[in-house]
Amino acid sequence: MSDKIVETSKSVVTISSILIILLVLMAVGRLGKEAGEGNNFFKGVIFFPIVIIVLGATFYLSASTIYLNMVSETGGPVHWHADFRIFKCGQELFLEEPTGLSNRIGKSDLHEHGDGRIHIEGVVVKRGDFSLHKFFEAINGNLTAKELSFPGKNTFEKMVAGEPCPGDLGESEVGPTQIQVFLYKTEGDTIRQSKLENFEGYVPSPYSQIPPGDCIIFEYGPEIKNRTENICNFTEIGIKEGKYKYLPAGRQVKNNYGN
Repeated sequence: MSDKIVETSKSVVTISSILIILLVLMAVGRLGKEAGEGNNFFKGVIFFPIVIIVLGATFYLSASTIYLNMVSETGGPVHWHADFRIFKCGQELFLEEPTGLSNRIGKSDLHEHGDGRIHIEGVVVKRGDFSLHKFFEAINGNLTAKELSFPGKNTFEKMVAGEPCPGDLGESEVGPTQIQVFLYKTEGDTIRQSKLENFEGYVPSPYSQIPPGDCIIFEYGPEIKNRTENICNFTEIGIKEGKYKYLPAGRQVKNNYGN
């Protein structure tokens, strides 16, 4: 919903700007020809539509902002982040590079900037609209229990559970695959690793910095695992610097990562 209102707001601003420019050009063209009472009347005719357009656009933008803040689950705009890494049969993959002035892949409120980080920016009307599934959908990919796909750096990557995973650079087959997702989540001064079961619907934690923001690891391969050895850079730095204790899946708290 918030993304639709944002797009509508952009359209309102664009159309209003075009109309105002046209009216100003009309006024300049008319006033440049001759002066007199007729032109004074014409200036009034031009002035009032401009005022109405400006007031109308301002009212819509203000009303839509107030409405979104009132109906949102967060009570206003947020700026959340979650780091992620994707591995296919042991090889790390990356999203396509963002292009254009926006320098992003995805929507205005849910996107990635070529930094391996999920950005949730704006008003969160429903948290479910910012799940992992919605993120991959926003970048023209897909995430379900059976499929992980997205536009990669060199090609469109599509991984389907159950299909054989090429081993040794494609020279052999090592068996059927599955999609597994692991989460490094901060709880106080401890970072806990866990395996997400219903990962499609997971919504990243509400933090801007990482940590305490999440680190999410996507793995596609044949090995069934309860934990992963892969980790996001900033999460690993936070643990190694002693800012956070680390609790691997199924183990007690350790002071340093990997111990």
